[in-house]
Amino acid sequence: MSEERVLTVLGNKASRPISDFLMVNDYQGPKAGKYYVDLNVAATGGGSPDHPFATIAEAITASNTSIGLAANRWWARRNYIYVCGDGIKEDLTVLPEKCDIIGCGSDLVPYPRVIGHHTIALAKVGCRFINMGFTADGAGDLFVIPAGCHGLQFLGGHMQPAAAGSTKALEITDSALVVIQGVKIFQNPGAYGTGIFGIGISIEGILSTHQITIDGNWINATVGVKCVASSPAYDGVISNNLIHSVSYWVDDDSDEFHVINNRAITDIDTSTSTAGYDFNLKKASGNLQTGSQAGGTCDTVPFTLIAEG
Repeated sequence: MSEERVLTVLGNKASRPISDFLMVNDYQGPKAGKYYVDLNVAATGGGSPDHPFATIAEAITASNTSIGLAANRWWARRNYIYVCGDGIKEDLTVLPEKCDIIGCGSDLVPYPRVIGHHTIALAKVGCRFINMGFTADGAGDLFVIPAGCHGLQFLGGHMQPAAAGSTKALEITDSALVVIQGVKIFQNPGAYGTGIFGIGISIEGILSTHQITIDGNWINATVGVKCVASSPAYDGVISNNLIHSVSYWVDDDSDEFHVINNRAITDIDTSTSTAGYDFNLKKASGNLQTGSQAGGTCDTVPFTLIAEG
């Protein structure tokens, strides 16, 4: 009967290799552009499955170094960062270039939760967050994305405000080809009614905010999705979302987003059927809105025309 052998490097040994938490048994190491993070280890390792990094930031640094090396010529490839951990605090300031950050393992949910706030300092392109949970640690914004982060994607996972509420879940400035899909932006469960984001998704800037897709999300916030007037969000789509808002569920001052097949509940009295939202009806189709008026009347947005007999 064989006995399992565990290699220890510099005293750092994970209780189980992070590859045990992956959907497949993937043991390709950092030389193949794969890095591993376990937020629960006592001491950081070198980014391998058995000896993972202790922070996401370390893995991002290693990934960006490898992508940028002329000797590697990895400029058109993608790296991967696999993360497990539960309720660990970390504030991100840098995104990985052309890289996926993938949540695995378990917390209360079947992916890691990172507690902090993430103000990104410099533009990086092609970053995707997949199956990652984020909880704000204060009243400010959870994520602040600067200009030039084109191709950014948030796929699955959740964003949660602090107990006293937080300003915005996701603020994106002048970044094109962004996808936000399958994300749950909800209240803080320990502070029902008060722990809520002021804005779920905020699109800002004056330049490249075109071709943004906001699809299939659950958003509970004072304002669901906001786009400023100066942001030319042409070819943008807000579709198939479930949104509960205190105020507007979509507030698109650019009048450029296509708003399609959403289901919305607003605390605004929508006895006047044009209340509850602000977007270009000429670029909208198939939405349903329920307001706070007596009887919970549901309206189609735009309005359904019934032909005269």
